[in-house]
Amino acid sequence: MGCGGMADKQTRDADSIGDIVDGLEEIAQESDQISVRGVLEEFGASSFAPIMLIIALIGMLPTGGIPGVPTACAVIIVLVAGQLVWGREHIWVPGFIADRSVPSDKLSGATDKLETMASALDGIAKGRLEWLTKGPGLRLIGALICVTCCFIPPLELVPFAAAIPFATIALLSLALIVRDGLIMLIASVIAIGALGFAVIYFTG
Repeated sequence: MGCGGMADKQTRDADSIGDIVDGLEEIAQESDQISVRGVLEEFGASSFAPIMLIIALIGMLPTGGIPGVPTACAVIIVLVAGQLVWGREHIWVPGFIADRSVPSDKLSGATDKLETMASALDGIAKGRLEWLTKGPGLRLIGALICVTCCFIPPLELVPFAAAIPFATIALLSLALIVRDGLIMLIASVIAIGALGFAVIYFTG
């Protein structure tokens, strides 16, 4: 059974990374496991950027050190970003992915650092060049995120190396959340540079 097209009943409005952190804290306090299904229920199945940001954060934090978690996070992000490119209005994920989870304590221990990062990032988000975060720009970012995710599985062989592409995905997702085209452009340049470095590293 898939998970998607659910009614956005009592879901959290995420207009900043601070809202994302608050939502993660709430999920962590309510259960000893954080699942994809729980994230969708918290933020709503139409919240593409917040969902990608949350999964990217899970990959960046200590949870990313659990074997298999970075690759699983990459697969989920590709599934979400691919639907963004396709133009779907609601996220659909198969049941076996929706039920994937990580221990809450692995994430809750990092919430203080996340709150500090949230304040800094929310402070620089000004809603500039908003038109870049809509239409073709939105689909282009989704495609770039998908390509970035392809490099995560091999990077999992190096402890916490996957945090770099996850950080790029998080920044791109943040740009979509706050509708800041300038941040999107900067993140895109970083992503393309990181991808170029990865290609040279793996083929050189």
